[in-house]
Amino acid sequence: VEAPISGSMVLAGILLKLGGYGLMRFMYFVPNYFITYNYIWIVVSLYGGVLISLVCLVQSDVKSLIAYSSVCHMSLVLMGIMTLFCWGESGSFMLMLGHGLCSSGLFCLSNIMYERLNSRSFFISKGMMSFMPSMSLFWFMFCSSN
Repeated sequence: VEAPISGSMVLAGILLKLGGYGLMRFMYFVPNYFITYNYIWIVVSLYGGVLISLVCLVQSDVKSLIAYSSVCHMSLVLMGIMTLFCWGESGSFMLMLGHGLCSSGLFCLSNIMYERLNSRSFFISKGMMSFMPSMSLFWFMFCSSN
C-alpha cells in the first residue's frame, strides 16, 4: 500500500498477468501434474478468493481495496486456468486483459483523488459527486468494468 502509484499500476496491470500467462504456458510442459492436482488448486483458489473478498469488505483505504480486489481477481484467473478446458482458459485470458486495463485506471484515479483530498479514506471522499462530477463518472466506469 505504501508503494508509489506507478509501481502499483505496473504490478496490477502487467506483473500479475505475467504470472497467469506463465501458468498457461507452463501447463503444456507438465500436463500430468495439472490433471492430477487441478481440483486442489481450484479449492485453494476459491478459499483464498472468498477470504480476500471478506478482507475487501472491511477496507477503508481506496488503494488497499483496489490491491486486494486485484488479488481476488487473480484467484478467479487461477480457477479458470485450472478447469483445464478451453472456455476456462479463454475466460481467464479475457479477465486478465480487462483487469489489467481497469486496475491501472483505478490506481490512477485513486492517486488523483489522493492529490486533491490528501487522503485515501472512503470516509473523507464520500461527497465527491458534488465537487468532482467528472471524476465520479470515471470512478463509476472503471468500477463497473472491473
